[in-house]
Amino acid sequence: MEKKRLEIRCPKLGHQVSFDYCEIEGGDIPCSRIIACWKDFIPVETYLRKKLTPEQWNRCFKQTPKEKISSIIELIEAAKARQNKA
Repeated sequence: MEKKRLEIRCPKLGHQVSFDYCEIEGGDIPCSRIIACWKDFIPVETYLRKKLTPEQWNRCFKQTPKEKISSIIELIEAAKARQNKA
């Protein structure tokens, strides 16, 4: 799968993002919306079930969704952390 080249408009961020970004949006887990966003383009659920551990899967997809402001703050903090690593 040429996932590095795949891009869609992210409903969470409001602009184009790559599949690679969606895979790491949560640090060691993908964005919780990755299946809903990508299911029409690639077999994303099958791919993730093979890639993620059961613990990662549960952390990503079995938790109650957060309030929007909490998600925004976490996204900002994650972006800052990634920038500091670079």
